[in-house]
Amino acid sequence: MTINPISVRLSLFYAAYFAVVGIMLPYWPAWLESRGLSPVAIGAVLSVGFWVKLVAHPVLATVADATGTLKRTTVLLALGGLTVYGAFWFAGPFWSYLVLAFLLGFTVQSIMPLGEALALSAIKLRGLDYGPIRIWGSVAFIVAAFAVGAATERFGDPVILPLILGTMVVLIASCVWLPGRGGEARKPWSWAAAARLVANRRYLVFIAAAGCAQASHAVFYGFGTISWRTVGFGESAIGMLWSLGVVAEIVVFALAARLGRFASAPVLLAAAGIGAMIRWPLTAVTDDLIAVGALQLLHGLTFGAAHLGAMRYLQDNAPEGLEATAQAFYYALVSGVVMGLAMPVAGFFYDAYGQAAYLTMGVLGVLGLGFSAVLGRILKA
Repeated sequence: MTINPISVRLSLFYAAYFAVVGIMLPYWPAWLESRGLSPVAIGAVLSVGFWVKLVAHPVLATVADATGTLKRTTVLLALGGLTVYGAFWFAGPFWSYLVLAFLLGFTVQSIMPLGEALALSAIKLRGLDYGPIRIWGSVAFIVAAFAVGAATERFGDPVILPLILGTMVVLIASCVWLPGRGGEARKPWSWAAAARLVANRRYLVFIAAAGCAQASHAVFYGFGTISWRTVGFGESAIGMLWSLGVVAEIVVFALAARLGRFASAPVLLAAAGIGAMIRWPLTAVTDDLIAVGALQLLHGLTFGAAHLGAMRYLQDNAPEGLEATAQAFYYALVSGVVMGLAMPVAGFFYDAYGQAAYLTMGVLGVLGLGFSAVLGRILKA
């Protein structure tokens, strides 16, 4: 079996990036809590990173599209992210956490839309499959979650930041190794074309459907680890629970190329909505380890199917020359505006109601299912 070298380079990028995410998502709130921040303060700090994407992602991507510097910009953002994480060692007042969270949103969280634009361009140009490449990001997430869970159990939460710093070095190397965008003739970039993309009704409905699916994870991303510690789960069990969700995600990614007509963007996004309607209300009332583990398998729908649906839509519908712009506005609006609104709300509800805050996330599943149905009708028109 011949291994495509471009696939290897893209897989390494996804593995390195999601190794960082595999530390951040489960354990960054715990690290912030170890520094004395309350649930409401943690929600606020996390939300800043989402909001800054609204400006950072479109600006960086439009400049990169217009100047042809996608890869160079990605490398610079990774270098900047390493510096910002290092600065967290010296954070003290609450405002300093907010400032650094802003810089994280501008650097580390802006890497993915640019890197993914490069990846989708290479995949489309060379006829590769997205799912088997993206799988390695999920595998790295699992490894990171398990490793950091074991490390925190032995050394405590302060070890989280050094592990992030080490993983960021690997991410920088993977960004350097990314393939450049294809050298085929491209349509000239323009602000007018970018504005038409964002104002398109079909694109906005897509953003609404994908946004509801992703925002339904707000309580989980912000307070999943903290909640599981509260009900008595150990660090190894928590690492296993995070990993179970990503195993389900890997299965969905592995099957992506075989899903045929069921891999259309509306169908995948609808599946994510249905998964959220089931997963989050049951999570709100469950503290049995086996039951929680079973519910974690629905991550294959709530995240995996939602992400594949979004990438399928962007791959099929992003205008030539605006690939990074389309990616950036997707991440800015979904991971920025929608998650920026959802995260402080999640912090408020978790502070007031604890685990029952998950009930509010099921509502987003209902809304996401509705928007997915509308998107399906628009695409068929």
